Amino acid sequence: MSNDPRVAVNRLVDEVINAHRPELAHEALHPELKLARMGMQGSAAYLAALGKTGQAGLQDGPPPADPIEGFKAVLTLLLGAFPDLRNNIIGPQIVDGALVISRVQFSGTHEGEFFGVAPTHKKIEFEEVLFQWVTDGKVREVWAVGDELGFLQQLGVLASPQP
Repeated sequence: MSNDPRVAVNRLVDEVINAHRPELAHEALHPELKLARMGMQGSAAYLAALGKTGQAGLQDGPPPADPIEGFKAVLTLLLGAFPDLRNNIIGPQIVDGALVISRVQFSGTHEGEFFGVAPTHKKIEFEEVLFQWVTDGKVREVWAVGDELGFLQQLGVLASPQP
């Protein structure tokens, strides 16, 4: 096992997310996983209210007791809506002890329903910054800050500003 926390972060991105293998999440994520997606929870709630529907049980009842199972459920939901989903690390990754900071570009073609939004067949791209802490060679904590406004505009559920 490498002492470089980038190895764990890049394994999660390459072998789980980009390879579309949610079943491998337990190998890349720490059992005490904590996720904070600033903005995405609000976007998901907005889309669910707009479509008057939950998505794959994510809005119904309490979240899964196992946070890794929750991660797998969200990744599965995203893959259903964006079957060619990719997270590409762009630019350098900054490492400070167990912390890895990465700039990531999400891309995927909207081919399946997403929180009540019918497929648009459009390529969706937005950037986010991930702060990820690694413990015992696995990602233990993730803080993600992304362009949720741009994401909703590309889905066509919010108007884009006119120049």
